[in-house]
Amino acid sequence: MIGLGFLGSPQVYVRFMSIKSEMEIDKGKWVAIFFTLLTDAAAVSIGVLARIFFTESGQDAEMILGTGGADVLGMMAENFLPTLLVAIYIAIVLSAIMSTIDSLLVVASSAIVRDFYQKIFRPDLENNQLTKISRWVTLIMALLALGLAMLIAVTAPDRQVFWVIIFGWSGIAASFCPVIILSLFWKGYSEQGAIASMMAGFLSVSIFKFYFQALESVGKYFVELDVLAPSFLVAMVFGFIFSKIYPPKSELNA
Repeated sequence: MIGLGFLGSPQVYVRFMSIKSEMEIDKGKWVAIFFTLLTDAAAVSIGVLARIFFTESGQDAEMILGTGGADVLGMMAENFLPTLLVAIYIAIVLSAIMSTIDSLLVVASSAIVRDFYQKIFRPDLENNQLTKISRWVTLIMALLALGLAMLIAVTAPDRQVFWVIIFGWSGIAASFCPVIILSLFWKGYSEQGAIASMMAGFLSVSIFKFYFQALESVGKYFVELDVLAPSFLVAMVFGFIFSKIYPPKSELNA
């Protein structure tokens, strides 16, 4: 289910929205499919090889892959590559992380400043004013993210960075992916249905994570299932129900 996050990831769908022409879409879809197959196949292969290697070497493969899966690639690189290549690998991973972070910060800052603040409260703002506000918003968001990471590191050391990433990734996927899918494949999807999908998906991630997983009766099942699958389903259902209750204007006019 983690692959659904790509459809709802802001830095990905913004690039879909900025495609210049239909010709670019036709070419881009093959690039996207090939790249996704390549990276996903590589990730699964690394997981399979790591399970075999760490089991044969006497280590607890279930613990390594279950609780520290984000570090498996690093452990494999450390065991099989010379020190120089391990250093290059670490630099590559850090550069990829920074690339994702700056993309998310820019998208989030743009959404707050242009889509929310300018369109609702200050439509008369000029570009130079928007630029200054965007810089401050980006800085504030970066500091908040840093503070949150440090708070989690101090108060919950068992929850590593990977835990936070998966939790946030699930929230993105459950909030936006159902909206994209329903808007592409169902003409009856309405604005109210989209809002309901986003709110239901966002709230469901926290509810399934902190409430349902803590229940003694069914909690273990939701731990194994994780939060993305049920949250995604809830968002789809809410989108369908609210679109039926509040159909799009085109259907009302018809």
